[in-house]
Amino acid sequence: MVMVVAGIAFILGIVVESYWAVAIPVVIGFLGMLSLGFWIGWTMAVTKIEPPPEATEESTPQSDSTA
Repeated sequence: MVMVVAGIAFILGIVVESYWAVAIPVVIGFLGMLSLGFWIGWTMAVTKIEPPPEATEESTPQSDSTA
């Protein structure tokens, strides 16, 4: 229901030739993209990466060379 009202308000703003009918959706989209970029960057910055365990002789598989 909110989307229908927003669509009607947008079309009415275009018909009346209001600057805000275009500016508001563009600003909302721009801020949404900035938020997404910030969230991805923040997630990458705070994710702790553990180094893989070092391989030892006991943990590496030995090939069977009896052929």
